[in-house]
Amino acid sequence: MDNFTEKSYTGYGQNIGNSLKGIFFGFLFLIGSIVLLWWNEGRSVDQSTALSEMKENIITLSDTKYSPKYDGQPVLAQGEVKPLNELIDSAFGVRSNGLKLNRTVEMYQWKENTSSKSEDKLGGGTETVTTYDYVKEWSSSEINSDSFKHQEGHQNPKMLYKSETFITDAQMGDFHLDKTVVDHISASEDHAGFDLEQDSNATNSNLNDESDVVKLSSTSDLNVSKLDQAPISNVKIYNNFRYIGKDAQKPQIGDIRISYKNAPIGIYTIAAKMDGKALTDYMTKNGKNFIFARNGKVSADNIFANELEANSVMTWVLRVAGLTLMFMGFSMMMGILSTLAKVIPFLGSLVGGVTGIIAGVLTLVVGSVVIALAWLSSRPLLSLGILLVGIMIAIGIRKLGKQRVAE
Repeated sequence: MDNFTEKSYTGYGQNIGNSLKGIFFGFLFLIGSIVLLWWNEGRSVDQSTALSEMKENIITLSDTKYSPKYDGQPVLAQGEVKPLNELIDSAFGVRSNGLKLNRTVEMYQWKENTSSKSEDKLGGGTETVTTYDYVKEWSSSEINSDSFKHQEGHQNPKMLYKSETFITDAQMGDFHLDKTVVDHISASEDHAGFDLEQDSNATNSNLNDESDVVKLSSTSDLNVSKLDQAPISNVKIYNNFRYIGKDAQKPQIGDIRISYKNAPIGIYTIAAKMDGKALTDYMTKNGKNFIFARNGKVSADNIFANELEANSVMTWVLRVAGLTLMFMGFSMMMGILSTLAKVIPFLGSLVGGVTGIIAGVLTLVVGSVVIALAWLSSRPLLSLGILLVGIMIAIGIRKLGKQRVAE
């Protein structure tokens, strides 16, 4: 059985006790939201300032040859990036002549989905109906079945293998790129991989071309002694993934699926600091470290426009998270009022609606003040604008709430 429904009843006294606890936790939520909002605004300003600094100072190189006059400066280099070593995943017998190889391991597992519906009863009690659904799905994270409400028949085995990333140092013209730089290149190409036991003549012909500036070690010399471990023997190959289990078309709990993404040899754009004949992270005056990598040839203006936009999106995501946390805090702190009124369910719902409106107004006012104060030192006009908008929205919500109560 993979679906269970349970009913529970909470008495009026217990609801009041939980609401009193909610006041304490609501206060913690409120403090946490203020800290998050304040930190986020400072982070946003620092990130924007640092990106603007690097953009103003960056030099676009005409080629990938080293020039001492740009040493120590942020530069934009565009050219072919070639690996210095072959990538080998010895656990599953896979190799790549690319720059970066991402191994994704998924296990077929049980997952518990929980949903609850509560109904207030006359006298202040609450009846809650909780439904537990157990479904099978592929997951790259190990799901701990010990925490399931109904464990019998829904146990997950230990996940023996994990996802992993393999990276090599690389070369772009005269410049050396160490693993920390190459790691910024996205591995977006599906990679079936070569078996270590497989004949590698075709691969060698591609890797040992005389025109290559970087020459990889010969793959024909590969043997188990060079590997950390012998490849796992019970792995089956299906299309572009590897499989541990009886039948990939009919997966069973505990089956493993392994897939790979590869960053191939090709043309890339790297924005970083020229440190001799190496490209490394550029540190701005406010202590931010930046390295940007893009597939193909991309202009500096395009890179920094995207990064500034990403910073703006992240700022708003964290603002919404902070304001949501603040709303939850105010709601929990005032929850005792609706709980006391739940002796009559209709009255409890009415009070709950009113306290929800009040919590919303307080969130917009206090949240706007926190955000405005955080911006005050660096952008005072924007700070005052945010505060004004927040107050206007709060007044509008308050008027709307009064109209609804009157109706």
